[in-house]
Amino acid sequence: MVSNQGRQEGGIDPADGPVAEFAIALRKLREQSGRPTYRQLATLSAKVGTPYSDTTLSTAARGHTPPSHAVVTAYVQACLAHAKTDAQKAARTVEEWDARWNALDAELTPTRPPQPSTTAPAPDSPSTAEPDTPAADRESDHPERPTPGARPFIRRRRLALMVLAVIAGIGGLGIGARYVASSGSVAAGASAPDGLPLGVSSPAIDLGGDSRCGRVRYVNGPAWSPCTRVEGTKLVFAVRLSNAGEEPVTVNAKLAYVRAGVEHSCPGSWGTGMQIEGRSGETVTSPLTVCTAPKVPATDFQAKAWVVNLNGPWEYREMSQTVHIQTDGVKAIWADGA
Repeated sequence: MVSNQGRQEGGIDPADGPVAEFAIALRKLREQSGRPTYRQLATLSAKVGTPYSDTTLSTAARGHTPPSHAVVTAYVQACLAHAKTDAQKAARTVEEWDARWNALDAELTPTRPPQPSTTAPAPDSPSTAEPDTPAADRESDHPERPTPGARPFIRRRRLALMVLAVIAGIGGLGIGARYVASSGSVAAGASAPDGLPLGVSSPAIDLGGDSRCGRVRYVNGPAWSPCTRVEGTKLVFAVRLSNAGEEPVTVNAKLAYVRAGVEHSCPGSWGTGMQIEGRSGETVTSPLTVCTAPKVPATDFQAKAWVVNLNGPWEYREMSQTVHIQTDGVKAIWADGA
């Protein structure tokens, strides 16, 4: 069996943001600990605390997505164990990394936009907005967006998904949902996967069942997020877009998935680029049949998606939360539950 002792990790640009800087610091700790292989760290993690696979630990230092607190703690403890650090110094180092994780977690937590009111004014009550104020200039029509370069930690993603829930108007604004028809999949007027008819109201924050979505992003107004769903012996990858604006918006979307740190394009037009239209007040979801992968034991998976303006470059992407398929090839553990 080939060791990864001499394998070179991909470069990280600290200018990419705080997640990249955090990953660089993890790599530095590994170097200072004698540069153990990730396989060695995986073995040590089982001895000093919670066991994690070499893939999970190497992904933590890749700088693509923020690792969970539990994974960071296991990474640090395994490095210290390899370096045979004395107990007192090891305890201080773990506390330092706890502080680093909490600081980054706070830095990447998105700002929640103001919740739109669902209470109609009394018939004879004067409107609070000036009569001649254009709708486009009203402050309530421009909720604060999360910083584009920030990536919240997995334990904070539920807060980010609440942002999408507010924007989509769940529980009061009647936002609709539909699956985008692609060649050979869901035709207009047909039923979407899982029997959800086109146009039926549906929460925009997940795919139902055992699923998790990534950070909420924005393009030309609408909010979008990639999602992963565990379904029997396979994994389903999709992207959802919610348009709470008054005008329809057309964008380009592309879908892929990451398995054990390696990107795989989805088949067909969704893997190369799909033009989709989000009508006013609806949520659009890619069909749940167009991008799937079988479960692989002891392997990590994530959905990866791009949503950009028409004719725009494919340079802005987001990834869903990581799901860890256990060694039995059946049980799945999400990163926020690790």
